[in-house]
Amino acid sequence: MTIIVGYTETPASRAALDFGLDMAAKLTMRVVVVNAGPGAEHRAESQLTRAEAEQLEQYLANFSVPTELRQYSRGRSTADEFKDIVAELNPYVVVIGSARRSGFSKFIMGSVADELLRELPVPVLSVKVPEASVESNAKE
Repeated sequence: MTIIVGYTETPASRAALDFGLDMAAKLTMRVVVVNAGPGAEHRAESQLTRAEAEQLEQYLANFSVPTELRQYSRGRSTADEFKDIVAELNPYVVVIGSARRSGFSKFIMGSVADELLRELPVPVLSVKVPEASVESNAKE
């Protein structure tokens, strides 16, 4: 079986990745890390740079569970990319990071996490950033 982890270069995504890797080790599953954004002509903030992707690949190599990094930037929404990946892999769970945003910013910007929670036909686990990480990021 497979655990899919949604990933961007954020503390929330790192928390989700670490949780997904730990879960995969305990359940003897593989992890597919997915970085998906609209792409096309303009690189979205959610898309990893080449250096970030290489750094992530090196990080994943340190774990005993099988891992794979997939990046998509085909001009489609992140939710549509995830729906297709879920249909292909039929994962045990999709793990995503949860960022703290006010109701107004969620309303204005929308929320990929909210859309994934509502629309994916498999369990979606939302992982919060540990409080110590939130506090240290706020100080920086």
